[in-house]
Amino acid sequence: MTTTHLLIVEHDPVLCSAIATPLQQQGYHITMVNSVLKAKEVLDQGGAFDAALINAHLSDGSGIDLLDFMHKQYPTIHCVIGTREHDEELSATAMRTGACDVLHYPAPPELLLARLRALPVNARPSEEAPVVARVATERGGGKAKGKVTPLIGECASVQQLRATIERLQDSNSTVLITGESGTGKEVLARTLHRSGHRSNKPFVSINCGAIPEELLESELFGHVKGAFTGAVRTRVGRFAAAHGGTIFLDEIGDMSPKLQVKLLRVLQERCFEPVGSQESVHVDVRIIAATHRDLEASIAQGIFRQDLFYRLNVIPLELSPLRDRGEDIFLLAQHFMTIFNQRCHSALTGISDGARQTMLQHRWPGNVRELQNLIERVATLKQEGDIDLVDLPSRMLGRDQRIVQEFVQPGISGEDDAMDFKQMVDDFERYLLLMALERFGWNKNRAAAYLSMNRTTLFEKLKKKGLKAPSDD
Repeated sequence: MTTTHLLIVEHDPVLCSAIATPLQQQGYHITMVNSVLKAKEVLDQGGAFDAALINAHLSDGSGIDLLDFMHKQYPTIHCVIGTREHDEELSATAMRTGACDVLHYPAPPELLLARLRALPVNARPSEEAPVVARVATERGGGKAKGKVTPLIGECASVQQLRATIERLQDSNSTVLITGESGTGKEVLARTLHRSGHRSNKPFVSINCGAIPEELLESELFGHVKGAFTGAVRTRVGRFAAAHGGTIFLDEIGDMSPKLQVKLLRVLQERCFEPVGSQESVHVDVRIIAATHRDLEASIAQGIFRQDLFYRLNVIPLELSPLRDRGEDIFLLAQHFMTIFNQRCHSALTGISDGARQTMLQHRWPGNVRELQNLIERVATLKQEGDIDLVDLPSRMLGRDQRIVQEFVQPGISGEDDAMDFKQMVDDFERYLLLMALERFGWNKNRAAAYLSMNRTTLFEKLKKKGLKAPSDD
C-alpha cells in the first residue's frame, strides 16, 4: 500500500501540529500550509496529494472557496472540511461543494484517523483502476450533459460494460457493482454519477468496512445533539449530504445486520431517522453499492439479508479481475506510465517482451491496484527506459527469471554463509544465456553470435539446461 499524501490547510499552528503528529506516526506524509494562497501555490507547483484537510475559516479567505477551487481543478484530491463551529448549513454547503466529510474540532486522534481511513484515497479516478476514463462534462442551464468516454481495454467484458454504462446514463436505478478488491469499483461508480442527470449534484462516498459499526450509523444517517456520549452537536449524515445526487456505499457486504435493516427502509421509502431523533428525513438519492464479497454466499451463511440483496441488485455490474483481461494489462500499464512519468519526473518508454510475457502469466491478486503500484515503483526506482524482467518483483518470476534478476541486482550474503561454487557457476552460465536470448527476442543465431559461441554449442547448452522460449510453453 502506498503512502497517503495529505495536505493540511490550517492557520492555527497549535491545532495544525495536534492534527499532524498522530497522522505522521501512522505513516501519513503531511504537507502543512497556513492560508488559501499557500495552498494554491503548493498545488500549482505540482504537489501530488491524495487528500486534504481544510479549515472552513482561514486567515486569508474561505475554506469552502478553496474546496470549490480544488474540486474543480484537482478533482482527484479527497477533501475534508474542518470547523470549530456547529453549523448545519456550513456542513451541507461543504458536502454540496465536493467535500467527502466535515470534521468538527477538536477531534480525538482515533476519530480523525477513522475518518481519513474511510476516504477512498486508494481509488483515485485518474490513477487507480481506470476502468473508464474521466467523463468530460459541459454545464449549461443548470443541467450537466455527460458523455461516457471509451473504456480502457478491449476484452469482451469491458466492451459489454461499456455498452451497459451508455444505457444507464439517465437511469436512477440502484446499481450493485461486484468484483475483486482493486478492480476499480469506485471509479465505475463515479463514472455512472458523472454521466447522468445528477452529475451537477453531490457524489458522496463511504466505505462501510472502514468505519467501526458504532460510528457507521451516525456517519450514514447523522445524529442529533445528545444522542449518545460525545454527541455534543447535531451532525448531518452522508445520505442527507447526498440529497439530489448519488451515494456510493462501498464494501456493503461488511455492513452489520442492524444497519442492513435500516438501509432496507431507505431503499424502500427514501427516508430515515437520524440517531436519537424521531423525525423522518426524506432524501432524493441514487444508491450505488459495491462489494468484493459473494453476497449470495453471505445470504446462505445468514450474515446478509436476502431482501436487501434484491433491493440493491437491480442493475448488477461486474468488474473482471485483471488476470482475465489479457492484453488490456498493457493498455492500463501505459496509462499508469503516463501518470507516473509526470509525477515522478521519469521517462519509462514501454515494456520488454520478456516482461510482457511474465505479466500476462501473473495472477494479479491485487488486480489493477497491484499494477498501479508496480508502475509507480519502477518509475521511482528505474526512472527511464523499458520495464524489463529485472524490474519486476521476484514473486512474479520463475526460477530462470529470478536468476537473471539476482545477477543484475545481487543480494549481500553474510560472511559466514557457505557458497556453492558449482551452483554459482551454473547459475551464472544460465544467466548469460538468458540475458543474451532475452536481448535478441530468443533469436538463437544472434544470441550465439553475441556470446561468441558456436550455434550448435548454444543449442546443446539450452537442451541440457532445459531452457526454451516462454512462447514455447
